Amino acid sequence: MEVSVVIPTLNAGKGFGRLLEAIAAQDFDKPLEIIVVDSGSTDGTVDTARDFNLARLIEITDFTHGKARNIGATAATGNFLVFMTQDCLPADKHWLVNLLKPFSDAKVAAAFSRQTPFADANPMEQYFLANNFSGQRVVRQLNGRKEPGIFDVFFSNVSSSIRRDIWEQFPFDEKIIMSEDQSFAREALLAGYKTVYEPDSVVFHSHNYSLTKVFQRYFDSLYSLYEIFGSSLDEIIRTGMRYTVSEQEYIWRNHKSWVPYYLLYYATKVGGSLFGKYAHLLPRRLCRTMSLHKYYWDAEKR
Repeated sequence: MEVSVVIPTLNAGKGFGRLLEAIAAQDFDKPLEIIVVDSGSTDGTVDTARDFNLARLIEITDFTHGKARNIGATAATGNFLVFMTQDCLPADKHWLVNLLKPFSDAKVAAAFSRQTPFADANPMEQYFLANNFSGQRVVRQLNGRKEPGIFDVFFSNVSSSIRRDIWEQFPFDEKIIMSEDQSFAREALLAGYKTVYEPDSVVFHSHNYSLTKVFQRYFDSLYSLYEIFGSSLDEIIRTGMRYTVSEQEYIWRNHKSWVPYYLLYYATKVGGSLFGKYAHLLPRRLCRTMSLHKYYWDAEKR
């Protein structure tokens, strides 16, 4: 096998079959396999995976973002490991070929795709994706610097590809709450490799989160960055402040009817971020309440 596609799942819904079909329909002339790592779905996801010819199913009960992907990668036979989330969708038949293009450079350890929103995405999600996933290719490397910053480690397992031998050197961290992809990117860069953002490889991916989930995701995101970078979050905070200013200008200029909701969204995002930054100082039970990944805060996980 040249390429193995690893997809962690949990109640992926009716769109999951569409994702599998889009992978199989790629304009790709080498063998590929799909490995579905399921964490207890009850909605038919398991049956969809079992019925799909290219897919192999692995069922697990002890999930973390890093662990599920490591289990799938261990079972994979491909020289290149492609990681996807269950809720994305290749935008065309060239997604996979384009995702593998950067590996013509032997120093490239990993690459990731451009994300574009589904038609129903709200303005905040549209702006986030436009701001973070532009049409310009980006090659990241340290060039002698001793420590990567937040921009350097930006990497997304929504749709990514990694050389198998590099993943074997730097498997995903199974203990952090999320951002296992950025933790991997940091390790690869520190070892002297490059990562590439490849905008010619495109997937649809977006979420219209409730305010509760907005809080929970920002809480988990800031805490995961604390786990990766320690207490040195000044650059991350400054970046977040600059982003918020530009986001507010975008909403005001282009989506005035969303301003009342955006004020609630903004307050929720800031609250989740502040609690996430200081989560290491808070009682575990309180953190579990505020987190989207509640399993993480169980005693045996810490």
